[in-house]
Amino acid sequence: MRSSTITRRSFFTAGAALSAVVLAACGAQNNDNQASGQGSSESSTPRPTGEGVYTRDSDGFHLNSKSQTPTVTLYSDFQCPYCAKADPTYMQVANELDGVMNVTVKNFPLPMHANAVPAAQAVEAAEIQGKHVEMGEKIFQTQQDWEEKSQADAVKVYEGYAEELGLDLEKFRTDANSDAVKQIIERDFQAGRNAGVSGTPQWVVGGKVVEGVESSTSKDDMISAFKKAAGI
Repeated sequence: MRSSTITRRSFFTAGAALSAVVLAACGAQNNDNQASGQGSSESSTPRPTGEGVYTRDSDGFHLNSKSQTPTVTLYSDFQCPYCAKADPTYMQVANELDGVMNVTVKNFPLPMHANAVPAAQAVEAAEIQGKHVEMGEKIFQTQQDWEEKSQADAVKVYEGYAEELGLDLEKFRTDANSDAVKQIIERDFQAGRNAGVSGTPQWVVGGKVVEGVESSTSKDDMISAFKKAAGI
């Protein structure tokens, strides 16, 4: 996985108009309380095993079974500490809403985070080898180990995680820099912008951002908010 990414060419251009809003959205949470807890080191939440779990379609990467039900989508940035904080709760939500709502996630790497795009590329490359969730959790749990590194050094860290997860490293590197992976991230980002996403984490139901849900929102309150937004 080379250090050259799509960050500056695509996302810093596409995200320029968002910069001020992004800082306000993330800054507002940062001022409220520090996201001291990132994703827990062990995931104790039972994971859904139904049809379509951990597959991708136009709704995003599915964290529970695909069903003919409304969809909630989390727009997330792997360098955002509040996304890391929200991730374990959202995984619990996915489990409890299995068969009730489709629970998905899409990439929304913020221009303010230099390593957000290469981190997303690493997760997408791991997804191709069946390890999206594992790589995502690893990257969230270790943000402090790579967030201040150069892109080249951060990429080396992600490659180390790929080896820990037993991935084919050469395939991982190739996939991470492939047009297919870059296009997934670009499409996710554009879909978020079209829905009015202005920071992370933010959730969308029915093409609209769900108000009042943030990283510290409890599992039960998230579920209630998502169901209300979906009209169920």
